[in-house]
Amino acid sequence: MKRKKQEKPLRSPLRFPGSKSKVLKKFEKYLAVEHTEYREPFVGGGAIFFGKQIAKYNWLNDKDINIKSFLKTVRDNPNYLCEMVRKIKPSVELWQYYRTQEISNSDLIRAFRFLFFNRTNYSGIYNANPIGGLKQLSDWKIDCRWNADMLCKRILECSKKLRNANITSLDFSDVITAPGENVLLMVDPPYYEKGSRLYPVSMSPNEHQHLAELLRDTNHNFFLTIDDCPEVREMYNWANFIPQNWYYTVNSKKKDNVGKELFITNINI
Repeated sequence: MKRKKQEKPLRSPLRFPGSKSKVLKKFEKYLAVEHTEYREPFVGGGAIFFGKQIAKYNWLNDKDINIKSFLKTVRDNPNYLCEMVRKIKPSVELWQYYRTQEISNSDLIRAFRFLFFNRTNYSGIYNANPIGGLKQLSDWKIDCRWNADMLCKRILECSKKLRNANITSLDFSDVITAPGENVLLMVDPPYYEKGSRLYPVSMSPNEHQHLAELLRDTNHNFFLTIDDCPEVREMYNWANFIPQNWYYTVNSKKKDNVGKELFITNINI
């Protein structure tokens, strides 16, 4: 019997605070657990999904409607998105213009603006100022992360992997509690301590508590990665912790930017 060819890991077009793109090897043994359906209640930039082997069924969810619009556009209209990417050169004037525009109901326009701010803002944070500041006094300018050829290559590659994915913008509880057979939940929620500063859609302490209760009671296999803090350890005191340290992919050159996270899982490896 022929062995299935291993897919090349892909890189997301998005930059994301806390992105796992450079530490995927730490997750390999959990992601390699046999599963028919793969679900992410908090898909974010998609680094984990794009970096793993694809499952038969894939459900990608994020409460942030911009992420849903972006992933749907990459899946369904990658060429149109690439046309928009190639037509512009980021500038502070363009950045300010997009900031004043009303939110569009078009997935394509919403996706493009989301990508624009993701690639031109400090650390990829949607509500942050542009790289280099409004006066562009830094050595790093607003367009330093905007490489149209690279972005379009990633968009087109990722489009193929998203072809059969279910993409939603629901509450995380809907994804976790939905019935299914042989399901692997990859759970990467907003950080407990700094989530409100990093993401447009964060979680309250009560929501984090609710997440912990759902995972305690689920019959699905799950693997959770989250910031290591006393509150999280208390919420998951029924589980086994695997502490991890790594340099964050955003501003990873800072010597004090070591990420302290917990792996929490019900998978026996």
